[in-house]
Amino acid sequence: METSQLASHCKELLLTRNRVSLGTLGSFIAEDIPASFTRDSHVLLPPGRRISFKASETWNDGLLENAVESKAELNELLVRINHSLNKEKSVTLEDFGKLRRTKEGDIFFVIDKSITLNPGGFGLVPLSLSPLEAPSKIKSPVSPPKHEELTPAETPPPALASSDRDTKQRHLGGMWITLGIILLIVILVLIVYVFREPLRPLLETILYSRQERSLL
Repeated sequence: METSQLASHCKELLLTRNRVSLGTLGSFIAEDIPASFTRDSHVLLPPGRRISFKASETWNDGLLENAVESKAELNELLVRINHSLNKEKSVTLEDFGKLRRTKEGDIFFVIDKSITLNPGGFGLVPLSLSPLEAPSKIKSPVSPPKHEELTPAETPPPALASSDRDTKQRHLGGMWITLGIILLIVILVLIVYVFREPLRPLLETILYSRQERSLL
């Protein structure tokens, strides 16, 4: 049995399982992760599954034994992998990733970047978010005329102010003329009333005809 076959079985099982045991070496662990932003918040990553390896998970779930044709060949391959990890510190699982052993003896897994073990996220891709441009702070070098900055109540336009003055003057002149006419009429009425007797012949001549005066 080859490492490529082992990798193929592990990938297939991790699509639906959260744990796949490699016997005494440890186990692959799959964890669902939600959608998230990158550190600079410019890219939205779709939901996925994080694959790690825990050497402390040594109890055998029997999933690989049931998936392969020969348990003996599987056990032989796991022994070779352990030997390679002790000697070369790294084992490549084709189209899946690499198992590595640290100086302290711990084993960790680095998955191939092209591998996606998330059936629910099929077709989802990272979304690039462009930052919004800051509003321009450049001010116009041309300042508006001063009369545009003032309210009409404070500084009315010269043409409007002149028109208002002319209208007021016309109204005032008309009022004085009306008062003069009324005063003149009152004076005439008073004169007629005071001098009604001396003016009676004149008034009769003005108001009545010759025949009407003969009747009076």
